[in-house]
Amino acid sequence: MWCTEWFKKRGDSTAEPVEQFRILAVSIFLDDRFVLERAGNRYGWHLCFSGSPNDAFRLASASDFDLILCDRNQPGYPWREVMDCLAANSPRSSIVLISPTKDDYLWDDVLTHQGFDILIRPLCEQRVLRMIDTVRFLSLTASCSST
Repeated sequence: MWCTEWFKKRGDSTAEPVEQFRILAVSIFLDDRFVLERAGNRYGWHLCFSGSPNDAFRLASASDFDLILCDRNQPGYPWREVMDCLAANSPRSSIVLISPTKDDYLWDDVLTHQGFDILIRPLCEQRVLRMIDTVRFLSLTASCSST
């Protein structure tokens, strides 16, 4: 069973309400957006799509997001600067770069710019679910160790 299903509200009136997983997607390709919307509807995520980095910076500073998906191809903006600014505006968010490639050099570069990981484009629902499971698990582990 996916961790995301475990967290999903089951309709049990005795269960504690589960917070929606909040995702900000920055300049995502249309095909990837469809994958996110379909999965978001299925698992009850709160998705917010931003068409530009400036809009994303404003949204990131105004709301708490669990996960920020940042496409590598930012029109007019280097992705490294976009990730740095998103991290500064939303320090508790896990930022994931969406890229057509993934190698050790890129992964090291993402970590250097306060990113969490890389998702390969085109997005696949199973990979997105695994990423969300990881982010949720690490945030639960961090909150349990701080209490």
